[in-house]
Amino acid sequence: TWVDSVCRYNTEEGLRAILLQTHDDHGEESLWTPAAMARRIQSSGAIECCRVLVGSGDKMAHPTKARKLAEILHGGDIRKDGDDVYKVVEGCGHAVPMEAMRSWRNDVLD
Repeated sequence: TWVDSVCRYNTEEGLRAILLQTHDDHGEESLWTPAAMARRIQSSGAIECCRVLVGSGDKMAHPTKARKLAEILHGGDIRKDGDDVYKVVEGCGHAVPMEAMRSWRNDVLD
């Protein structure tokens, strides 16, 4: 599985460092929290629109945090030009592209 590959090709120390840098436990001190990165992306104008998909059972990126990212990326408006830019995929965890391949593909192509 992909989890086995991640574990096989990364050290525990390296994975812990990534988790510590990218999770909101230390507030906005880190430039690498998802919220801080989303703010930089939004303010740079680097993307015109994107859709944030999250699994309903995601324990790493809880749906409420994913919704916050969508709001940041879209200036607080999670309905851009009539399209939802945030979607919860029921029955999935953190790996939506692998757990709901067809649904994910349809969302990407939509």
